[in-house]
Formats: sequence, C-alpha cells, structure tokens
Amino acid sequence: MTTIPAVDQIAPLTSDQVVQFKRDGYLVLPGVLDPERCRSARDKMWETLADGLPRMKRDDPATWGPISDEESERLAAKRPSGGGEPLLGGKGHRFYIRNGAEQDMLDLSPRALWTIAEQLMGADTVVWPEGADESGMTTGPCLMSDDAVGGLVSHMGDRMGWPEKGTFETEDALKLPKNGPVWLNGQGSRGLYCTLPNSPSPGPEYRGSHSDGACYGRWRLQFAAYIDDLPPNSGGFTVWPGSHTRIWDKQWEAYKEGEKHTDKHLTDRKAGGYSDAVIGQIKVDTKPVDTHGPAGSVVLWHTKILHMAGQNCSDDVIRQATIYGYLKTRAALSDELALDNAGGDAWRDWSDELRAASID
Repeated sequence: MTTIPAVDQIAPLTSDQVVQFKRDGYLVLPGVLDPERCRSARDKMWETLADGLPRMKRDDPATWGPISDEESERLAAKRPSGGGEPLLGGKGHRFYIRNGAEQDMLDLSPRALWTIAEQLMGADTVVWPEGADESGMTTGPCLMSDDAVGGLVSHMGDRMGWPEKGTFETEDALKLPKNGPVWLNGQGSRGLYCTLPNSPSPGPEYRGSHSDGACYGRWRLQFAAYIDDLPPNSGGFTVWPGSHTRIWDKQWEAYKEGEKHTDKHLTDRKAGGYSDAVIGQIKVDTKPVDTHGPAGSVVLWHTKILHMAGQNCSDDVIRQATIYGYLKTRAALSDELALDNAGGDAWRDWSDELRAASID
C-alpha cells in the first residue's frame, strides 16, 4: 500500500466534478496547488533560462522573443553523455525544461494530486513517482510497446541499443536518467513545457492537435498544471470536450482488426495520433476549449482526449505548464489486460466511483 508523503493533498473531487470529468474528458481545478511551490518552480525556471538563454530577462517581456535556430542548436549540443536530453531545449516559440524527476517538481503536483489520482483510478493501483535517486537515475515499470521504444530512442538517443520494435511486455525496473523520458516509467513529469508570447496560429486545421499514445497500455489520467497566472488565449492547454471516448472507441476498432501497432505516430497511424478520420470529424463538430486560470491551476484529462498547446496571443505572458501522466501498476492491470480490451470499455480500468458515475 502506498503511503502518502508529507505533502498537502488537494481535496477529493465532488460527485459533480467526477461526472463532469467522465462526460467531458477533462476538468479544471483553479488555483489548487501550493503558491510557494509554484513560486519556487518559476524562480528555478528563470535560473535555468539565465544560464542557457541569458538574453531573456525576467522583467522585460520584450526579450522573450522566439528561440533562433542557432540558439536551438547550441542548446541541443548540451545533451548529456549518458543519454537523455539537455536540461533546457527548444525552438521557435516553445521551450522545455527537463526537471520532471526532481523532488520539488513531484511534490508540486503529481504527489499533491495523489488523493485525486487514486479517487479516479482506484486505491493502490497507481505507480508512485519516486523520482530520481542520489545518482540521478530513476527506476520504474514500462510496458515496452512500439510507442515506448520510439520514445526511448527519440529522447535517449539510438546509440543506447533499444530494439526497433517493442516486446509488448513490461520491464518492471526500467532505469532512466532524470533528464530522460521519465514519464515512460512513471517516475517524473515531462518537466516544464512553455510557450513564448505571440506564437503562430495553428490555423483552421489546428495543427499540432493530437491524442496521446495507443488505446492499450497503462496511462489513463494525465494533467497539465500552470505554475504562473495564465489569462485566456495565452497558450493554455486546449481540449475538445467529449473526444476521449470517440477516439478510444475507434482505436479499439482498429486494434481488433489486427493493427497491433496503433501507436505508430503521425500520418501512417490508422486510429489516434494526429490525422485519422475521427479526429478530423471531431475538429469539425466540436468546439475546442482554451483552459486557463491563476497560478496553481490544474487541468485533469483522460489520456485519449484530443488536445494541443494553444496559441499564445499575449505580448507579456509565458505559458508555463508541467505535464504528468499517472500509470496503472502491473499488479492492478496485467500485461494481458493492458493489451486486450475487446469490449472497448473506456472506463474498465478506472475506480468504482468513476465507473458508477452517471452521465446520462
């Protein structure tokens, strides 16, 4: 049984909130995270920028222009010798900071939301984020699907010896450096994902909108947490309400037709991802929602909801979000069940409370 640490817990969801999450596939919790932890995360972000992009001044939005190709290449050259990504990277109007396995970042949101995670996914069924140890390594379980192997290659480097295809079996103690893809073994968030002011429009086709991962696997609940105030139309996490069950259903239809590798990304992927028919239809018949709120706001979302980082139309706001996905444990969801949901029940692996919630 997991012991909740000495981190103040966000209050459990009300029954109405559970229903709203189940119906819409997302739920906004305004300003719930600890203000001091948010402030500390902002301070550390600016310390990282001062080291890697010193031309960006905290008190001067005029210096928050897009990252040039030259700057991007210089940051990318700092990839650690042991694999993983540079602490700071980015291009154009986007940058990231790979600090998601640091203890303070885990206390900020994944651990503070633990009560809610278990409320929605089931008590004692969720992988606990231990984060990095003293050596800078993380250890946690990972279902080695094609999607996972592809993520390891893209974020760790192909020289690490990963196979081209996944085994579709769980590696119970996958070791990754703290700046690697620690979301794959449940031991860290993606770090900070940031969007600079005056970012380009995604266009009428909402370029970049997508649904994460494949229908199989152990990701169920994810969240985006804002560490600073985020006004409307400032690059907020954008979602298409109700799209989660529609995409889930279509992915399982494809899986039952024999397309095991539905987690191949982009144009050759039949269901899910970026460009399949159901996503095109959702963009036509469903209006996207730009989420926003004061510092400490959290957006909970079903892992299959159609989403994107919105356009930042502001002149003086940097969208600062940390993103994390809770994984079911192997004990709670075996490899066999993780790879077989022939009925296509989008809520099979969630808590009794959520399953019982009526959205009729």
